Amino acid sequence: MSKLNDQHIAATLQAYVDAVSGDDVEKVLELYSDDAIVEDPIGTDAHVGKEALRVFYQGAIDAVELMELEGNVRARGKWGAACMKAYPKGVDMHIETLDVMEFNDHGLITKMTAYWGDNNLVAK
Repeated sequence: MSKLNDQHIAATLQAYVDAVSGDDVEKVLELYSDDAIVEDPIGTDAHVGKEALRVFYQGAIDAVELMELEGNVRARGKWGAACMKAYPKGVDMHIETLDVMEFNDHGLITKMTAYWGDNNLVAK
């Protein structure tokens, strides 16, 4: 039986921001399939598989003090998207992102694409 529904997707995106904010790379990785792909930001080289994701997310966790959802998660079928704010450590700014995630039937993220650019770096 599939775990995938809108509520699961919303809970997973909340768990994602909680794990990044909580400096817990292992909890982030538990949300992903073994062969997952992350492109953050869009247009950069993709990180493929758990070991590549471990390196990428450890760097993100080391750099980010806090992440939070902005508004409700958008979910339909096997996709979820959410606007987020990420607050880098030691600087007086935040980054606005739109993260789009694709899920498998087991409720794990198979692909995450983050949409943000220089114009999304916002001074506090």
